[in-house]
Amino acid sequence: MNKQIALLASLIFCVLMGIPDLASARALSYGCSEPQLEVTFAVKDRHYAGAVSCGNLFLQSDIPTAPVVRWNGADATKFYTLMMLDLDGNANGSWPDPVFPGENAPVRHWIAGNIPGDLLRGTGYVESGSDSGIKQIRVLQSYRASHIPLVSDRYGIYLFEQTKRIDFAALSGPITNFAYSTFLDAYQLGDPKASNFFVAIYTSESPFSGKPFHGNDVSKVWRQGYEKGKLAPSQQ
Repeated sequence: MNKQIALLASLIFCVLMGIPDLASARALSYGCSEPQLEVTFAVKDRHYAGAVSCGNLFLQSDIPTAPVVRWNGADATKFYTLMMLDLDGNANGSWPDPVFPGENAPVRHWIAGNIPGDLLRGTGYVESGSDSGIKQIRVLQSYRASHIPLVSDRYGIYLFEQTKRIDFAALSGPITNFAYSTFLDAYQLGDPKASNFFVAIYTSESPFSGKPFHGNDVSKVWRQGYEKGKLAPSQQ
């Protein structure tokens, strides 16, 4: 009990102060579980498929709303916590070549807890004004669409299994430099049961608009000729 109180106190302090949890050995990275966490965006104007698949690209302007999340490996009798993080955090580019995290990393973009396993196995979870009509779901961080001023960022989406229904404390403070490991330890969430990730890129004009790119655009700053453009996990 004393350990849980201490962890929760540490969580509240770090969240309120915006201090990253550098002392913990826990580190999330970009990757896809087997089976993958199914994440599907309703891509604006349906120019391309919205399924996230191990680092595929999305235009940030095309994914303004929360995706549907499913996982057929979920235990129907359990609850789950969903977390979406930007581990690049203003790194000024992560595609086609990986870079070290930026000064804002990690950035929390979406956290929801107490998601029923049977929902994940069925129609899937998607954030809405009514929390899909399921009262026990607790949205701690409403979905925040990617907001990249330059080039690209990677976004990891993780699903954690809970040992029980959790009475989560509210999150406050800045979304940047989020102490996610302290959060996970406080609620005994362990390692992710499922994961996936995607890359959101900034362009001044949609490639589907027929207009030329201009200004502060991804095409001006891609690091050409570095290896073969393979996206590797972040080095943290």
